[in-house]
Amino acid sequence: MRSREKLNAEVLQDLADRSVWDTRQRMFYEMRHHGLRRKNKPWPGASDVHFPLVDTTISDLKPAYFQQLFATDLIAQFVPTSPQVAEFTTAAAQWFDHRIKQKTNLETEVLSSVDSMLMCGTGVLKVLWDYASKQIKYYTVDPQHFVVPAWTRDIADADRICHISVYSIDAYRRQKHLKQDKAIIDQITGSYNNTAGDMNTEAAKYEREGLTFPEESKIIVWEVYHRCPDTGAWIICTYSPPSPDIDLRPPMKVPYNHGKPPFIAFNYEIKDPGFYSSRGVVELQAVFESELTKLQNCKLDTMSLYNRPLYRSERDMPNTGNIRMSPGSILPYGIQPVAHQAPPISFDTQMNIMREVAQNRVSTPDFGLTQSLQNTERRTATEIQAIGGLYQQSSDLRMRIFRIALGNLYRMSWSILLQYDRSSLNYWYLDTAQEIPQEALHEKYNIQPTGSADGVNKQLLMQKAITRFQMFANDPYIDQGQLRKTILESDDATLVKRLYVDPELKQSSQAEDQANEITFLRLGFPALVKDSDDHVIHIQTVMGYITNRADSGAAPEPAEGQFLEQHIGEHLVKLNEADPKTGRQVEQELKNLFAQMQEAQVAAQAQANPENVESIEEPMASMEAVPPGVAVG
Repeated sequence: MRSREKLNAEVLQDLADRSVWDTRQRMFYEMRHHGLRRKNKPWPGASDVHFPLVDTTISDLKPAYFQQLFATDLIAQFVPTSPQVAEFTTAAAQWFDHRIKQKTNLETEVLSSVDSMLMCGTGVLKVLWDYASKQIKYYTVDPQHFVVPAWTRDIADADRICHISVYSIDAYRRQKHLKQDKAIIDQITGSYNNTAGDMNTEAAKYEREGLTFPEESKIIVWEVYHRCPDTGAWIICTYSPPSPDIDLRPPMKVPYNHGKPPFIAFNYEIKDPGFYSSRGVVELQAVFESELTKLQNCKLDTMSLYNRPLYRSERDMPNTGNIRMSPGSILPYGIQPVAHQAPPISFDTQMNIMREVAQNRVSTPDFGLTQSLQNTERRTATEIQAIGGLYQQSSDLRMRIFRIALGNLYRMSWSILLQYDRSSLNYWYLDTAQEIPQEALHEKYNIQPTGSADGVNKQLLMQKAITRFQMFANDPYIDQGQLRKTILESDDATLVKRLYVDPELKQSSQAEDQANEITFLRLGFPALVKDSDDHVIHIQTVMGYITNRADSGAAPEPAEGQFLEQHIGEHLVKLNEADPKTGRQVEQELKNLFAQMQEAQVAAQAQANPENVESIEEPMASMEAVPPGVAVG
C-alpha cells in the first residue's frame, strides 16, 4: 500500500496544479450570485446593478436536463445481452424504475448536479448504498471538493481521487463510520487553509445564504481513492489534512461489485481531453454579462444625468448649496439648464445585440424577439425555422453528452441494487402491485436512458406524433394501434394503459359481459343495460345464444324468452338513441331473423305432425308487429 505521506503530498500537488481553475471558479461563482461590482463609481450613489445573464440562462437550461430523467414512463430501457423471456426484461425495467424513483433521492440531487455542471462545466454525483435505510443514496459533490490529477481524462482512468467533505462538529459526530475519539476531534478541528484545498468558495456560500459558521468549528475530511500497485483495485483512505497520519476510518477496498469509484461526472461539453477542460455556461457567457452589466449601469447613469440636469449661471452665486430644485420653485436670476446631446448609440439596441450573441453562444436564441443590428424587418418563418433547427442540433448534442453519463449512472445503480437489494421483489407500476421474478435480476443487460435526445420538447414530440398519425392513418403496412399509442405517449406515457383499448379485446370483453348477463336472465334476474355497452355486440351475443338453442332443439323456456326479448328491446332503444341509422338496420335484421326462425319452427312442427297443421304456439313472439323495447311472450 502506498505510504500516507506520499499520498497526501500527491493530493496537495493536485490541488496546486489546479489553482488557476479554482480561482476562476470562485470568480464565476461570485459573478453568478452577486455580480462583479463597479470598481470606480462616477459619483457617490451612482448605479451599481448586476445583469443576471448567466443565472437566467442556467435556469432556462436546467428543466431540459431534468426532463431527460423523468419525462418518460420508465427512466431506463433494458436490452438483454442474452436471450430471455420478454416479460423478464419488462419486469426488470419496471422494478428498477420503482426503486430509483420511489426509494432514492435522485430527483432532488440530480438538480444540484445539473446546476454544478452548468455552472462549472462538470457536475459530480456520488452513488452509495445506505445500510441504515437500505436504499441507494445520491450525493452531489461540489466540483471544487473533487480533486483529480490535472492529466486525468475520465474518473475511471484517474490515478487517484480525493473527495473533500466539510463537517461541523455535530455533523461529524453523526458520521458513525468515522472515529469519534474526543482527542482526535480536537486535533482535526480547524479552519480552511491552503492545505485544505483553498475552500474560500464555501465561505462565500455560507455568507450568501446568511449563515454563521465559525471557522474553529469546521472539520475537513479527505476521502482519497487510489489504486493498489499490485492488484489495481481501488483502495479508500480517510483522514483529515491537518493530521494525515490518523486514519479516521480503516483503509478498505471499494465495497461494490462494480469495482469502480462511486462517482459519476456530468460534462456540459466535450472538447480538449481532460477532466477540467469542460467549460460551463458562466465561463462561456462571462464577457457578455460583464458588457451587459456595464451597458445597464451606463444607461442608468445617463438617465440620472438627463432627469437631474446641470445648470449654469450668468453671474457668480456665492451659496449654490441653498438652491433647491422642487416643483413650483422659482430659480434665481440668470440660471439656465445645460442641454445634453442624445447618446451616440441606443443602449437598448446594444444590450439586445450582446444578449443575442450570448444566447447564441450557448444555443438559446430568442428567434427574433429582439432585432439586432437595427434591422426593422420581421424575420421570416423560414429564417426562424432555420434558427430553430440549428438550436435543436446543438441541444441534441448537449443532451447526448448528458445521456452518456446518465447511462453510466443507471448501470452503476443497477449493480448496487443487485448486490444489496435483490431480495426486495415487490414493486409498484402504474398503481398496480407486482413482483419481479428472480430470473430477471442479473447483470446481463445493456441499460440506457429511455426517450431520445430531443425528448425534452414535448410540444415538438406531440406535433411529430400527430403528423405521423395523419400520414399513416389506415395504412395497411402500419400497425394502427401502435400508431395511436405514440400520440398518447407523447402527451403522457401513463395514458396508454388508462385510455387505450384494443378493438378486438373490447369486443371480446363486451361479448363476455353479455354472456354473464344471459346467465342472470335465465335465473330470472334483470340485467342492467348501460350507456357504455356496445349494443350491437350485446344483441348479436343474445341472438347467437337463441339460435344455438334453437338449432340444438332446446328452445328457451317462455319465461326465459320473455326476459331475453325484453333485454334485446332495451338495447335497441339505447342503440336508436345513440345511432338511429344503425338501430334501424339492426331492428330490420332482427325481424328477418325472427321470421326465419318462426318459419323453420312451423315447418319442423308440420313435418313432425303432418295430419294436424294448425296454429302453433310460438315459443318466441315475432317482432314484426312489436315496437322495440316491448317484451312479448
